Amino acid sequence: MQEKIRQLLKDFVAIPSISCTREEIKAAEFVQDYFADLPYFREHPEHFGLYNIPDDPYDRKVPYAFLKGNSDNTVVLMGHFDVVSVEDYGEAIPLAFSMGKELEDALSKKIMPPEARKDMESGEFEWGRGVMDMKAGVVVFMALIEDYAKQAQAGTLPGNIIFLGVPDEESYSAGMRAGVTVLSEFKDRYGLRLNLMIDGEPCPEAKDGEMILTIGSIGKILPVVMVQGVTAHSGNRFNGITPLSILTRMEQKTDESLIFMNSYKGDASMPPSWLNLRDMKRGYDVSIPFRAYGYLTVLSFTDTPDQIMAELKRIANESFEEAVDALDRMYQQFKKANVYQLKDKMYYEPLVLSIDELVEKLKGEKGAEFDAFYERARSKAESKVLSCELNYPDATVTLMEDLLNYADIKQPLVLIGFAPPYYPAINSDLMPGHEGCGEKLFEEIAGFMKDQFGRGLAMQYYSPGVSDMSYSGLDHEFDTGAYSKNTPIWGKTYSIDFKSLANLNMPCIILGPIGKDAHQWTERLLKKSVYEEAPAVNKFIIDKYMAESL
Repeated sequence: MQEKIRQLLKDFVAIPSISCTREEIKAAEFVQDYFADLPYFREHPEHFGLYNIPDDPYDRKVPYAFLKGNSDNTVVLMGHFDVVSVEDYGEAIPLAFSMGKELEDALSKKIMPPEARKDMESGEFEWGRGVMDMKAGVVVFMALIEDYAKQAQAGTLPGNIIFLGVPDEESYSAGMRAGVTVLSEFKDRYGLRLNLMIDGEPCPEAKDGEMILTIGSIGKILPVVMVQGVTAHSGNRFNGITPLSILTRMEQKTDESLIFMNSYKGDASMPPSWLNLRDMKRGYDVSIPFRAYGYLTVLSFTDTPDQIMAELKRIANESFEEAVDALDRMYQQFKKANVYQLKDKMYYEPLVLSIDELVEKLKGEKGAEFDAFYERARSKAESKVLSCELNYPDATVTLMEDLLNYADIKQPLVLIGFAPPYYPAINSDLMPGHEGCGEKLFEEIAGFMKDQFGRGLAMQYYSPGVSDMSYSGLDHEFDTGAYSKNTPIWGKTYSIDFKSLANLNMPCIILGPIGKDAHQWTERLLKKSVYEEAPAVNKFIIDKYMAESL
C-alpha cells in the first residue's frame, strides 16, 4: 500500500493541474484511467466515469467511482486535484511538479525558514506543488478504493463507497458544485443512506505533533457594493456628492469591526475583508467621481445571505446619512468664508437597494422591455465569463453598472448584490438528524490514532479557510432565493444545486495527511502520515460507517 501510494502521488504531482486551466482535465483522466484498470469497474462500467461540468469554460470533468455493497450505508470520499501556480519556486519552477532528490536539492539551495530547513534535513517529508494540497489525500482514497473494489467484486462489501475527484477547489468550486448533483443522483437511484463524507484535505500539525480533525467549514459570501453620487466640477464640489464618501464609511464600519463575527464553542469567524475598493472613472478630468464600487469577503458560521444583506443595507443607510451630514457641516462652515454660496443646506434623500429590489422595480415600470434588456446584459456578461475575459466579481460589477445605466436614477444611491463564489457554512455537529456526530467521530478517531500511532488529535469545529465540505448538505435553513435573486450572474455560468444539497445532508470531516505550507514553495507532506497513518485511519472510519449508521 505504501509503495502504491508513493508512486501514484509522484505520477499525479507530475500533472501541472493549476486551477482554471485545461490541465485539470488531464488530472481527471488520470483518476479515471486508474479505476478503468480495476476488474470491478470493467465488470460494472456504469459505476465509474467522468461527469462533464455543464457550461464550464475549460471543459473540466469530475471523475467518480461507485462501489455497490450489501446495505444502504454509504461513505463518500472526496478530494480536489487542482493546485495553485508555481511562480514562487523561482529557478526551481521546472522541477516544481516533481517529487524526489532533484527538486529537494534545488530547494535546499534557497534561503529557507528555520522550520522548513529542519524538515528538509530530516528527510521525513515529500516536497513539491500539490503533494500536500491536496493530491496526497486523493491518491490515498484511490488506493483504498482498489482494495475495497476486491470486496465489492467478491460480494462481501458491507456498504457502499462513492469517490469524487473534483477540479477548481482553489477558485470557484465548480467541481464540487457539479459533484453535488452526481451524489444526489446516486443517492436516489440506489436508495443510499449517506452516512459521512470524508474530505482528504491535508491537516496542519498542532502542538506536540497532534493531528487536527475538522468537523465543519466556514461560510463565505462576497457582497458587492456600488455607490452612485452626483458628479460636479471640483471647483464647485458642493454641487454634488462623491460616492467615495459613502463607500469608505461602509468600509470603515465593516473592515474594522466585529459586526459580522460569529462564535461557536470558543471559535470565531474572522471579520470581513474588503478585497476591492475604487471609483469608476475611466480617465482623468476635474470632476468628482460619479460611481464607485467595492466587494468584501464575509465569513460566518451561521449568518445567511438574507441576514447579511439586511445588515449591509442598514450599514449603507447609516453611511449615506453620515456622509450627507458631514458634507452639510463642511458646507455650513465654508459658507461663512465664501459669500457666493447661496444654498441653504446640503441634503440628499438616502436610497439603498438590493439587486432584487431594483430588478423588481424596473420590471414593474418597464415590463417586457426590461426583461429583454436584462437578458441581453446577462448573456453578454456570461459570454465574457465563459471566454475568461471577466471573473465573477468583475462580471457582477459590469451587470450592476448596466442596471443603473438602464434605470437612469438621478439621485445618489447604494446598490448591493452578491458575486460568486458562495460557500454555505457547515458543521457536522449541527447537521439535522446527525446532531453531535462530529464530536462522536472525534472521540473514535482520537482513540484509534492514540492506540495505533501514539499521535494525539485536536478538534476544529470550522475550517477557517473555505472548503468543498460546504457542499455536503445544509445544517441550517435559509432562503436560497435571497442569494440567487441578488446574484446577477446566477444561472448558466454559476449556480448551486440547493435542492440536491438539501437532499444530501451528510456529516463531513477533513481527514487527510499532515502537511505544511500550503500554496508556498516550501509545501511539504509528512511521509509517515501519508503512507501509514492516513490510509489506516481512513480505513478504520470507512469500515465502521459502511457497517453502521452515524
